[in-house]
Amino acid sequence: MVNGRVVVVANGSRSIVLTSPPYYIKKTTGWGELDVEIVTSQGFDQDGATEINSYVQSREMSINGQLYAETAMQMQQLHDNIMNLFQPKREIRITNFFGGKNRVITASVTKTPDFEHTNVTKIDEYTVKLKASNPYWQDPGETLIQIANVMAKFHFPFSIDRNKGMVFGVKSPSLIAAVYNYSVINVGMRFVFIANGTLSNPQLFNVRTRDFFKLKCEMQPGESITVQTGADKTVTRNINGIDEDYIGKIDIPSGGNKFLELAPGDNLFRYAADEGEDMLEVKLYFNNRYLGV
Repeated sequence: MVNGRVVVVANGSRSIVLTSPPYYIKKTTGWGELDVEIVTSQGFDQDGATEINSYVQSREMSINGQLYAETAMQMQQLHDNIMNLFQPKREIRITNFFGGKNRVITASVTKTPDFEHTNVTKIDEYTVKLKASNPYWQDPGETLIQIANVMAKFHFPFSIDRNKGMVFGVKSPSLIAAVYNYSVINVGMRFVFIANGTLSNPQLFNVRTRDFFKLKCEMQPGESITVQTGADKTVTRNINGIDEDYIGKIDIPSGGNKFLELAPGDNLFRYAADEGEDMLEVKLYFNNRYLGV
């Protein structure tokens, strides 16, 4: 194993650094390559085939690790730790840190750890197999882009003038945000319309492609509408802590039914509203996706 690699595995209730003594990783498979399925059709007497579509399959992964212990009792405890970590029917979160890059992926166990019980009592090996239904590695957390957010204008210490008062924050005048997608593929995102006052028909516009998403509705102060794009397309309104399905509010006649995604590289988005645009705030959330580590 190349020095400097750190692998942390967690299942929600416990975690282990598998690259820190007495745990070692000897080999991993399926962490870099992806299997791509090509769908084709072939006509009568046709040479070759016509490609119809292609898609990335789930990622099959394995970890071949080693354990070091001075006594049989210590080795048994390490066995128990590994077995309790890689539990079936649990979401396994794998974090891989190497070369200054931190990437994570979630997977499920398809074969629990199999120990070799070697004759060398101080060293034992195990192999565990996993499958990641979402085959892409991601950053540890979401990327947040705020459009027209409120910028703080106060600092400590401060005093409030009796006649002039004090400005605690101002709304950014920008209507456009540049969003950089480090992925080599299109990725879905989650964008949130937030009403700081009364407004109507919020929308988000892709400056480069001219596609846009628009809702035909009124928004009241404190109300938010969350739009999820990508594989799961949802529109959810929240007011006073109560969620409501708002997918029926999409303005289809105007063409505002494009569930916008992020193309690789630079993207430009502009928000708008038919009325009360100054009262609208927009936040964009997304995960960069990587083919491997």
